[in-house]
Amino acid sequence: MNTPSRDDPDGTGQDKVSRDETGLEALSDFSLFEQEKMVMRRSDRMLEALDEVADGVRTLAKAYSEGYRAQRRLMRMSDRMQADLQQANRQLRDQAANLEKLNAALSEEVRERQRLTAELERLALEDALTGLFSRRRVMDCVEALAETVGERMQSLAVMMLDLDDFKRLNDTYGHAAGDYALETFAEVLRGELGTDQYAGRMGGEEFLVVAADLDAEAALELAERIRAAVAATRPHWNDEPLPLAVSIGLVVTSEAWPDPGALVAVADDLLYRAKREGRNRVVMQRHGDAR
Repeated sequence: MNTPSRDDPDGTGQDKVSRDETGLEALSDFSLFEQEKMVMRRSDRMLEALDEVADGVRTLAKAYSEGYRAQRRLMRMSDRMQADLQQANRQLRDQAANLEKLNAALSEEVRERQRLTAELERLALEDALTGLFSRRRVMDCVEALAETVGERMQSLAVMMLDLDDFKRLNDTYGHAAGDYALETFAEVLRGELGTDQYAGRMGGEEFLVVAADLDAEAALELAERIRAAVAATRPHWNDEPLPLAVSIGLVVTSEAWPDPGALVAVADDLLYRAKREGRNRVVMQRHGDAR
């Protein structure tokens, strides 16, 4: 039998059961509320985490965007630099090609200058038409030999030679025929002259021969041999014979001549004497002991 109490005055125990059920309900209500709060807190934390993630994504996206823009700028700079480099390379190649052309042109210019210098030197020493010595060179021979007469050699012979009636030959057959006659005459001289005997063209149809260590007799013999060889030569031009003859002024000296020009002048005077006496002849003069 139930004993009545403060909470159960009837002793039935009904009030205690009601209170227990009410307490359970209250506990149940409290638990659900706490669960919702926990869920909400978790949701808040998740949202906060999502916000943090979103902030991180935004930061990452911003960094990526800035990096992308920087990369684009670098790529554009790289493209410009490559374009500039290619342009510079093209300019360098063009400059190298131009420099190579300039070097080739310069080398050709140097070669041409060397050729011209050699040609000028040759012309200074050699007559272009006949191949004999030039006026300057044959005069140098006279100067070198005239000063040594009586020392290194006993005598010196100097001849001035001039083709007879050369102007008429030029007027009749033309200047080309005249050049051919001069070339033929030069060949005759080369064939008759020996060692230490030199021939040069003084100009026009005038020639100079200088021979060392010939006495008067031998020098006259050489001059007559040249004259006869020229007279016997019958060159043809356009199937027509060209008449050739030569007058010679010969001076033979056994004395030194400090002024070689004076020695040549004596031979020149003797040449014009041969012209006056009828051409195609030799006129000789001795100086010193030359016989």
